[in-house]
Amino acid sequence: MRRLAVVFFCVVAMVAVHAGDVSSFVNLGFSPDGSRFVFGQYGSTDQDYRAYAEIFCVDVAKNSFIPGGRFTSGPAPETAAKDSRGVFAALQNSSAPFLAKLGIDSSSQGRALYVQAEDEPKLKNIAFRDFETGSSYAVTVNTLSEGSGAEVRTAFYLVVEQTSADGKVCRRTVGLPSLMRAGVRGYLVRRIITDASGRSLVFVVEKEIADQNGSSVRFMVETFRQ
Repeated sequence: MRRLAVVFFCVVAMVAVHAGDVSSFVNLGFSPDGSRFVFGQYGSTDQDYRAYAEIFCVDVAKNSFIPGGRFTSGPAPETAAKDSRGVFAALQNSSAPFLAKLGIDSSSQGRALYVQAEDEPKLKNIAFRDFETGSSYAVTVNTLSEGSGAEVRTAFYLVVEQTSADGKVCRRTVGLPSLMRAGVRGYLVRRIITDASGRSLVFVVEKEIADQNGSSVRFMVETFRQ
C-alpha cells in the first residue's frame, strides 16, 4: 500500500497513448452528504479539431446517472477550432441551475485515496488505505474483450474488498460485468476518491476507445456508497 497526500486537482489532463484525442477530466464536486457526484470532460477531436464538452451527474449509491443530469456540447461543425475549455465553461454555466438543485459544491472535491502514476503499468490488483477512517481496500480489476479493431467490445467491473478499522470485511462487485461497451479497447483506473465522510467511493476510469486515428481517451466513473 502507499500513502497519499490528500490533494486532488480539479483538472487532470492525460497523455495520449496512441494517435487520437485525449479528454481532460474535471472533478465538479460532491453534494454535502456525498450521495451525488458530478464530473466532466472536454477536448478536441483529432484532425478536424472540433471541441466537445460533457458533464455527468451521478447517484453514488445507485452507480448510475441522475435523470436529466447529462449535459453535452459538440463535437459539431460549429465548435470547430473553438477553445475546448471555453466550450466546457459555457456548458458549466448552462448546467449550473441543475447542479445547484443537487447541492453540488465545487469546493467539495473529496480526498484522493489512490492515484495511478503515469509510468505505472495497468494494475489488476490495487491496494490502498483510508487513513482517516482506518479502512483498507483491495480492488481487483476485471475486463473482458471481444472482437478486434473497430468491432472490439470490452466489459469492465471491479471486485472491492473493504476491511474496516474493527476488522469487518465487506466484499462487493462494482460495475456491470455483462455490459460490453462497443469500441472500447481497455480501461484504466486513474484515481479513487472519497467524500468528506469516507462513505462514498468514486473510481475514475480511463476508457481507451478505438477510432480511425488509433485510440482516443474518454472517462467514466464507477461508484458505491457504504
